[in-house]
Amino acid sequence: MANMHGLAITATKRVSGLVSMALIFSSLADARTACPVNIVTTAAESDGIALTLVNRGKLPIRRLEFTCTAIRPHAGTARAARCIEDNAMFFPGPEYTVKYGYPGGRRQPVRVTLRNATLGDGYFWKPSRNQPCQVEAIYPK
Repeated sequence: MANMHGLAITATKRVSGLVSMALIFSSLADARTACPVNIVTTAAESDGIALTLVNRGKLPIRRLEFTCTAIRPHAGTARAARCIEDNAMFFPGPEYTVKYGYPGGRRQPVRVTLRNATLGDGYFWKPSRNQPCQVEAIYPK
């Protein structure tokens, strides 16, 4: 009888361990489904744009790439630019400010969208129709 009690405790510990592992993995999967970046504020400056953002996920972000598109491009200027933060480390929680030049180097309205993010564990996240990220329009005064 004592042996049966010991087997029941061992089985309960194993099930408890499996449930804990499932919860951990599901929380990591959830961190990968939603857009990992929230743009808190934007600003048009004399030489470019500034974005203040927050990592909403559970893992650090080590690389970000935005698409910065001129809303009404001037003749002879670039319509879009890639705004990249290589080798960065954006931890979950704090606000970070990044700055980029205007597409084509000319002061103009810009639309910013997250193109992709590389998380701390190497996972490469891209927005999709089911998992979109916010789009911000920045208008210089």
